[in-house]
Amino acid sequence: MAGQQLVEISRHTGQIVVLRMQNPPVNAWTDEFVEAMEEALVRLEASTARAVVITGAGRHFSAGGDFHRFQTITDAATAREFVERVQGFMDRVAALPMPVIAAVNGTALGGGCELAMACDVRVAGPRARMGLPEVRWGVLAGAGGTQRLSRLVGPGMAKRMMYTAEPVDAVTALRIGLVEEVSDDDDPLPLALELAQKMAANSPRAIRAVKQCVDRGLDMGLADGLELERELWIELIPGGDLQEGAAAFFDQRDPRYPDPR
Repeated sequence: MAGQQLVEISRHTGQIVVLRMQNPPVNAWTDEFVEAMEEALVRLEASTARAVVITGAGRHFSAGGDFHRFQTITDAATAREFVERVQGFMDRVAALPMPVIAAVNGTALGGGCELAMACDVRVAGPRARMGLPEVRWGVLAGAGGTQRLSRLVGPGMAKRMMYTAEPVDAVTALRIGLVEEVSDDDDPLPLALELAQKMAANSPRAIRAVKQCVDRGLDMGLADGLELERELWIELIPGGDLQEGAAAFFDQRDPRYPDPR
């Protein structure tokens, strides 16, 4: 949409960044919107922010792909170019070094749900609806949805959701593990920011190491995962955060950790 800022990045505090999708009415994934999101990712990847919150402007998180764009995908070459781009984008979201929280307001379907699942933690508003309805339109979730949903909720529930193309409400999403918390307020952003603040108060280097352990460990056997954990623990020691944490404990004060570099 000409002249419109499709993605807004703002500082909630010096340590927390909010990324707001604003492509009304449903924050659909047009080519221009994806390009704006990719540009936002470049900024986040270089940021020293200790936490990022992603949310949608208006009544929706994101209803996913743009059907006008889908109509142009008629051959395998075009399909490959499209799916590699959107899957690569979601992988980059998942690979951000700092914690990323999705504040799911309203609808998160298709690519919107896939974006939420690429985040580390998901907080939903009570009116949220989440799902992967792609089979209804003759395709499958191609931006990581089949893989991330099954890892979050288990293969049986993931298949049920994708086979039926039916979204789940916030209460169900919480019960099956698709989201971690449901806010009392219609807008889940305040709860997401509260969580982000708690994360930002801890050692950013240690949190980044935890993220590596969990994300990389999911694709490893236990022995390899334990080795990864051990090596990252050792790597943290020369940075001095453990010494600062211990000093803060004995001084009965909040630790003062440096920004990540």
